[in-house]
Amino acid sequence: MSEEQDDVVEEIPKEQKFEDGWLDPELPKGYLSPSQVSMYRMCSMQYMYAYILQLRKPPGIAQLRGTAVHKGVEATHLHTIAHGIPMSMDEGASTVSDKFDAKASEIESWEEESQGDAKDKAIRMFKVYYREAVPHIHPIRVEHNFKWSRDLCGVPVLGVIDLVDSILDPDLGLENDPENPNRIEVVSDLKTVKSFWSESRVHNSAQLTFYAIAENTNRVRIDFIAAQKTGTKYKSVSSTRSRQDKMIVLEDVTSIAYQIKQGNFYRCSPDGWNCAPLYCGYYAKCRGKK
Repeated sequence: MSEEQDDVVEEIPKEQKFEDGWLDPELPKGYLSPSQVSMYRMCSMQYMYAYILQLRKPPGIAQLRGTAVHKGVEATHLHTIAHGIPMSMDEGASTVSDKFDAKASEIESWEEESQGDAKDKAIRMFKVYYREAVPHIHPIRVEHNFKWSRDLCGVPVLGVIDLVDSILDPDLGLENDPENPNRIEVVSDLKTVKSFWSESRVHNSAQLTFYAIAENTNRVRIDFIAAQKTGTKYKSVSSTRSRQDKMIVLEDVTSIAYQIKQGNFYRCSPDGWNCAPLYCGYYAKCRGKK
């Protein structure tokens, strides 16, 4: 998921099946997800517009670019799982291009950036990821749907993990046997951004904690592709999740579900970075034109 995609209203995967009693009819979609919780935490009024009133807004250029890059990355890793090697960079770039073209008609305005430039940037971002990240990744699962048991916190939770990667266990150091390496799983999220996150922001990401709970692991990371003025760059930031980190998220999910059911929605502080037309598609409805 890209940084610019955090307010996207996700849909239940069509292939997802639910046993009787798992969905909660008092929640607008029947379940919570990392993106729903993130949105409610950031601005519960935005959550109301998106999930309660179901006011859809057209995707932005950055969102389209992120979606296209994700599709190329997904295809590359799936090829590795199926054939033992990734598809070629040109094949992956073609997948990015096709996805971009398929979704381009959904953009209402190209005033911010021309369609050609936006597409070229998406392809450049994918190629940087391919060169710098793909050789070091051993994918196990890609675009993996997860579903929490309601026993965890009394709330149904559904989400999608970009990548479950296999890495050499860093705790073993030189004790690793090259012929029989000790590998462990790490949950990885891909973000297309304008600037890299700080390590503290990665450490405090609730989204990664959701994934750590779902995969029963304590190792998480974010792979960033940043389109900066100095060029497109890749950076990977790893983190861990403690038992306390997980318990806090479980408690927050329970609390947020309660607030949603009670109809408690409030505007966030107007001096926050996210309370601006550039970052909130509902700004004009909430605070008027700026």
